[in-house]
Amino acid sequence: LRMNTFRRINIFSIIDPLHSKTYSEGDAKLYRHRFTAGLILSAMVILSAILIIASYYLPHGDPGLHLVRVLFMFVGVGALLSIYVLRALDQRIVATNIFIAVIGMALIYLAVMTGGILSPASICLIIIPVVATLSIGSFAGKIWGVLAFVTWTLLFFAPQLGFEIKKSMPSVDDSLAFYVSILISHIFIAFVAFYYEGTSKTLRQNLLKERREYHYLANHDAHTGVINRRHFLEILQSEITRCEKSEDSFCLFYIDLNDFKKANDEYGHHFGDQILEVFSRRLHHRTRATDTVARIGGDEFCVISRDMKTEEDAKCGEQRFEDILQEPMSLSEGSYTLRASIGWSIFPLHGRDHEALLKHADQHMYEVKRRKKEGRS
Repeated sequence: LRMNTFRRINIFSIIDPLHSKTYSEGDAKLYRHRFTAGLILSAMVILSAILIIASYYLPHGDPGLHLVRVLFMFVGVGALLSIYVLRALDQRIVATNIFIAVIGMALIYLAVMTGGILSPASICLIIIPVVATLSIGSFAGKIWGVLAFVTWTLLFFAPQLGFEIKKSMPSVDDSLAFYVSILISHIFIAFVAFYYEGTSKTLRQNLLKERREYHYLANHDAHTGVINRRHFLEILQSEITRCEKSEDSFCLFYIDLNDFKKANDEYGHHFGDQILEVFSRRLHHRTRATDTVARIGGDEFCVISRDMKTEEDAKCGEQRFEDILQEPMSLSEGSYTLRASIGWSIFPLHGRDHEALLKHADQHMYEVKRRKKEGRS
């Protein structure tokens, strides 16, 4: 029970209320919005915790406390504004840029007030282009990287240009401040990179899943689940090529369901759909793993059976399908016994290309159908 409760309480239950609800689970935009919301939330929590600790435990005095208050205001306003843009306006990139800009201005202000280029805050500017690259893209990372470089350059040349650089916290140990700045920068970058990798992995998995689903839908009959005509012709041609190289053979069975249209018209399309589903399922379960079952038309099915070289082999396979047909089907309208006409052709005995094989099997099937109508076996 505790484990199930823990699984239900996850980070998304906190992040999801912060972004737009117009995206469904599995949508790539949902994960990008989650990343942005998680970035804003985590940065706000981390920076707020640091500022609170700094205000209580570091001997900054009144100037230091003033800086802490200003930075706290920067972080709070930036986070709230970014979340509003993300949640209400559904503008992920704009929200991310706003938050990065606010954090950048806060760090610049802190650097100007605590030593310029020698300020520990100037080190933290390294997180700006990294976060922009991971959360928006490489172009945004380049833009913010250039802005960070320009900022460092201005901080470096500011004293030479006559601008006064203050140092509001002389009591703070410089080495400790630099160490903390480097540590914070690395932790924040590591967190963003870790979350980015997790999000990217999820997106890749979803993309792979979608590709598999599209591939399945493109190659299978939507109603019965067996292979459709297009993919069947591809497999048939591939089987012909394989047998030509290995001097092997196979049998192509052509199955046409008798009186299917009559049953469909008499009992309704739902009844006909059940017939197709049950028959397809039986064909799939009763054939070998190396066989290929396909629906190539409304009531027409084909089966490719490997390692059948003679007409005797084909007749044995035909009898196997007849046994399947003789089993009554339990449908919604009651029991129903299906009848079918089965034709076949053998590669290379009856043709060496798919058109010749299908034509021979089709003609054989119609010959069987004609004999059954005439009352002959």
